[in-house]
Amino acid sequence: MDIAALNLRITFQKQVVEKDEYGNHTTKQADYITCWATASGSGTETDAAGTTNPQESINFTTRWCKALSEVTSDGYRIIADGKLYNILYVNPMGYKHNSLKFHCERVKR
Repeated sequence: MDIAALNLRITFQKQVVEKDEYGNHTTKQADYITCWATASGSGTETDAAGTTNPQESINFTTRWCKALSEVTSDGYRIIADGKLYNILYVNPMGYKHNSLKFHCERVKR
């Protein structure tokens, strides 16, 4: 792994459930961990009902650490350059504990 290629600062957010003073449960995104990553991406288009929908998919590669090894596609998301990305799946890169690759899709606001 080329450490010099880790040139993008990304933040992982975790979905947490909070309770207010009345006992109502609400979900909120809280910062989980911030680290350096390499981004490589591509754009695709899909046709649905006669319209073309662009989709921006991107892969973030990070160094392996225990906190990142617990990240799954459920309940986590990534913020990079002020843009939100949903994690589609996590690739452990051969279980060698060298790096992790997160396959993501940009959230449209």
